[in-house]
Amino acid sequence: MKSILFFLYLLLLFMPAFPLYAQYAHNPELWQPGSDSLTQYPSGSTQVLLRHSDRTFGNKMLRAGAYSLGYNAVIMTALILSPEYISLWDKETAFTKESLKAEYKRTFTTAPQMDKDLFIINYVGHPYQGSFYYNATRSQGAKIWQASLFTVLQATLWEYLWEGGLEQPSVQDLIITPLGGIILGELAHRATLAMSRNGFTWYEIIATCVINPAYAVNNGFKPQTSNLRR
Repeated sequence: MKSILFFLYLLLLFMPAFPLYAQYAHNPELWQPGSDSLTQYPSGSTQVLLRHSDRTFGNKMLRAGAYSLGYNAVIMTALILSPEYISLWDKETAFTKESLKAEYKRTFTTAPQMDKDLFIINYVGHPYQGSFYYNATRSQGAKIWQASLFTVLQATLWEYLWEGGLEQPSVQDLIITPLGGIILGELAHRATLAMSRNGFTWYEIIATCVINPAYAVNNGFKPQTSNLRR
């Protein structure tokens, strides 16, 4: 059973890259080294523009922080409403003042520990969560290192602030959320840019909302391109 889940996890991880790989396989000249925040194409073709790409990194972080705040609130609400076998929280005592205070104290005074969450939570949910953080900035034209830094920051905030009053920070989550998020997020980012170059079809819009919702929030689906002349 675990081997099947692991296979499905790998499939999910690399699925966003399939449209991109297919496009480049048939048109290898599409990829030209260049800007880290815009997709570059040969002279006379189309360049994909990202909204807010001209803003400072600080401005992009503030906007991405607001998106992440809303995203985290949705996740936390879902966890609170979920069965206890998913959250592993004792709903009767976990949200009392005494319990929250004691758990936060333990969070900041003891080392992270290995958690016992479900496989799908740790190895599918957390990489997906990290990819949202990553593309909250990347879809604004942030560089890879900037989006990666933001992902690490948000993953840490989630473990220590959002969940810190309910459970001990998780070793797996502190590693898998940013690392998986960066890999999955960059694949989703490049796949989205490849799909957006000639305008989104209806099924590409659905795919983007699933694999890269931060892009949909930041840029929408109206074409934002310019013709390149060199």
